[in-house]
Amino acid sequence: MIIGTAGHIDHGKTALVQRLTGIDTDRLPEEKRRGMTIDLGFAHLELPGIGQVGIVDVPGHERFVRSMVAGATGIDLVLLVVAADDGVMPQTLEHLDIVLLLGIARGVVALNKTDLVDAARVGAVADDIRTLLSGTLLADAPIVPVSARTGEGLYDLHKMLADTLQGVQERKTAGFFRLPIDRVFTMPGHGTVVTGTVASGAMRKGERLRVLPGGQEVRVRGIQTYNRPVESAAAGLRCALNLAGIDKEALARGMILVDVRLNRVSRTADVLLTLSRHVARPPGNHQRVHVHAGTAEVLGRLAWLEEHAPSFNEPAFAQLRLDEEVPLLYGDRFIVRSGEARHTLGGGIVLDPFAVRRGARLTARLERVKHLAHLDAEEALSVWLEARGAAGWFVPELAEQLAETPERLAERLKTRRDILYEESGGVPWVALGASADALVTRLRDAIRDYLAAHPRMTAMPLATLHSNACPRLDAHVFRLVTARLVAGGEAEQVTEGLRPRGHRQQFSAAEEKLAEKIEVLLAARGGTPPKLDALAKMLGQPAARIERFLGELVRAGRVVRLAAGVYLTRRDVDGWRAHAERILNEKGRLALGEFRNTIGVGRELALLVLEHFDRQEITRRQGDARVAAARPGPEARA
Repeated sequence: MIIGTAGHIDHGKTALVQRLTGIDTDRLPEEKRRGMTIDLGFAHLELPGIGQVGIVDVPGHERFVRSMVAGATGIDLVLLVVAADDGVMPQTLEHLDIVLLLGIARGVVALNKTDLVDAARVGAVADDIRTLLSGTLLADAPIVPVSARTGEGLYDLHKMLADTLQGVQERKTAGFFRLPIDRVFTMPGHGTVVTGTVASGAMRKGERLRVLPGGQEVRVRGIQTYNRPVESAAAGLRCALNLAGIDKEALARGMILVDVRLNRVSRTADVLLTLSRHVARPPGNHQRVHVHAGTAEVLGRLAWLEEHAPSFNEPAFAQLRLDEEVPLLYGDRFIVRSGEARHTLGGGIVLDPFAVRRGARLTARLERVKHLAHLDAEEALSVWLEARGAAGWFVPELAEQLAETPERLAERLKTRRDILYEESGGVPWVALGASADALVTRLRDAIRDYLAAHPRMTAMPLATLHSNACPRLDAHVFRLVTARLVAGGEAEQVTEGLRPRGHRQQFSAAEEKLAEKIEVLLAARGGTPPKLDALAKMLGQPAARIERFLGELVRAGRVVRLAAGVYLTRRDVDGWRAHAERILNEKGRLALGEFRNTIGVGRELALLVLEHFDRQEITRRQGDARVAAARPGPEARA
């Protein structure tokens, strides 16, 4: 668990931490020289019934609020320090505002420097603090009078921190591992080291992680928590990671170490934003802002998703349009400050980290965002499944959208009866069953309509079906859905594409007579069927016309084209295939000479037939012979 300090400059945050822990968090020479904290400081404390907890000490000067926000993100309890002689000051208000906007609901107030004032003043400042906290998440936070200089009240503060943390729920370790980086340095003999608070998940020494933004992979050579080497680190722990495979110069505060399965970063995010209580008026639409998320700070613009101006009383739906890539996930907290970085405007929670700018105010989109703001994990899953409809999701992509590991999500998906879950093809895919069924129906109807409009076609080409019926559908998903179409008996697959079961190409009476004549002539000479020019002369027709009609018969599955001008009846080809398969079953090999003698044709034609079998994946050439192919081809499946 993590405790974070907050409060105005010179109210004694660092001195109080040093008194509690024995650790001076002012590590920089400039901090020593100026006597004030200008960057994050870190310490740790043993609390009864809790164990080791980390402490993040933040600067109190208004110029360093960005560092304060970086430190406040990810804390479990805030230690708000107010000096009894000064009372509530401007940075007290802003720090408290930031803490509340980050959703931190546990806190203890240290009323410091009580040795400098009388009891009446202590009581008056305590009353001011209670008034300030009234109606907030910290309304019940205890106020403990202390003096960092004399040590008065430190025992009570120590006990109160332990008691308050007892009610804090431990963070879940089941999600993706994520560690926002707050420090980067090198150590002699070790190399690159980063520190941070583990925001979610867990990892072990030796694992590979990804740096975002950028995407570079690194290996964890070593882990320390509270100056002790450990084998693993989990959510809620402060830790230092010794990294292999990256230089110090390639890392900076604001980056994040994540599970290698996380790849996406955000440039646009739909959010639920709560305005600060101290903002004079709501920010304008598309106003320039500073966005703080984790330890990152980037510039961007704030766009309202609703037409009317947001109210101070209720959270508003907005979109963050960022100038730089930021690693965000669903449920992440953030702070928005003014473009000149002088005022905190508000804060909130990320609902869709991978939103698009186009159509931001569309009704359906806004309704989805509104739903996500008030739903549990299972309901959020349904919202996203409905949003994609028949297109569905690849499970790893959906897992990122929901900030959940693919393994855990897959377990949840398999328990639902209203979805289509498909693991074939290498990458699991999921869609709502009703949406998938509707898509199957759309494809079936498209095939029937196409063949009705093109009666000479024996099947609808798959590429045509894809482009006509569902052009935006991923190719892999298209294959899965067409497989479902075939498996359900709605269609059958042939070499040419898909067709309704039992469908046959339609010919007129005259065309049927011509087709029968051609079949007789191609089969009449046994092993020496006439080639195109000879066939056309026998029929008394132009060669071009007969070639076009032969193409129709090929598509109808009645004739097989072996090569330019060389055609055979389907019956002959199927019969010779049976011979080839028998020889292969008996001997395991099929020689050209043996096949030629078996079917009683010339060498040239026998070779063309075997090459056709190779193309159909019935046979496979091996040296001077053929062997059975590993799997049947489309013709065999038809």
